[in-house]
Amino acid sequence: MSEQAEQAARKTGRGAKRVADSRWFELTARAGFVGSGIVHLLIGYLAILLGVGNASSGSETDQSGALQQLAAVPGGVVLLWIVAVGCAALTLRLVVEAVVGGRTDSARAWGNRLKNVGKAVVYGLIAYSAASYAVGAGTSSSGSSRSAAAKALATPGGVFLLLLVAAVAVAIGVGLVVIGCRRSFWKQLVRPRHPLDRVVTVLGVVGYVLKGIAVVVVGVLIAVAGFRSDPDQATGLDGAFDALRSMPGGVFVLVAIGIGFLAFGVFSFFRARYARL
Repeated sequence: MSEQAEQAARKTGRGAKRVADSRWFELTARAGFVGSGIVHLLIGYLAILLGVGNASSGSETDQSGALQQLAAVPGGVVLLWIVAVGCAALTLRLVVEAVVGGRTDSARAWGNRLKNVGKAVVYGLIAYSAASYAVGAGTSSSGSSRSAAAKALATPGGVFLLLLVAAVAVAIGVGLVVIGCRRSFWKQLVRPRHPLDRVVTVLGVVGYVLKGIAVVVVGVLIAVAGFRSDPDQATGLDGAFDALRSMPGGVFVLVAIGIGFLAFGVFSFFRARYARL
C-alpha cells in the first residue's frame, strides 16, 4: 500500500472512530442493548410458555417468534424500529472497534477484534430481522436454518461445513457459560454501587450460563443434522427448546433456560446503562 493510501485509510479510521465516540452515537448504541434485552425477554417468556404447555400451536420460541410477538402488540412496529436502529448502531460501533479500536497487533488485540466481529454479526442479524418484521417481510428462522442446512448438505463437503458450524455454536455456548461462571462480563461494565452490583451479578451469571446451555444444544442439533445428513434436524432455538421439552425432565430444564433468557434480558437493560462504550 502506498504512503498516500495508508494516510487516507488512517484518516478514514480516525473519522469513523470520532463518529463512534460521539455522544449521539453512544446513546443509539446503548439502545441496541435495550433492543437485545426486549428480544431476550420475549424469548424467555415464550420458552416458559412452551415448557408449561401454554404455547400456541405452531408458535416459534426463537428470535423470529419473539419479533412476531412484538409486531403483534399495539405500537409493536415502533418498538421493532427502535430495536432495529439501536442494534444497527451497536453493530456499526462494534465494526469500528474491530477495525480501528485495537492499538497493538498482539494476540489479545486480535482476539478482541474477533470478538467484536462476532458480536457485530449477532446484533446485525437482530437489526435485520427486526427491520424485516417492521416492514412485514419477516421469515421463520427455523425454516431458514433448514434451508441453509439443505443447501450445505447438497454441496461437496457440506457435512464438514455443518460440523464446523456446529463446533462454532458449541464453542460460543461454552464461552457464554464460562463468561457467566467467571463473571468476566464485568470487564465490559462500569460497576454500579452496592447492592445494585450484586443484582447485576446474579442476572449476568444466570443469563450467560443458561443462554450458553441453549446455544450448545443448538450446536448439537446442527451436528446431528450433519452426521445424519438430515437438514430437518438443523434448527434454531425453537428446535432446541422442542428437543429439551421431549427429554425426561426436560420441561424443568426448558423453564430454567427461559428464566435464564429473562435474566439476560434484564441484564441487557443494565448493560445499556453501565456498558463501557
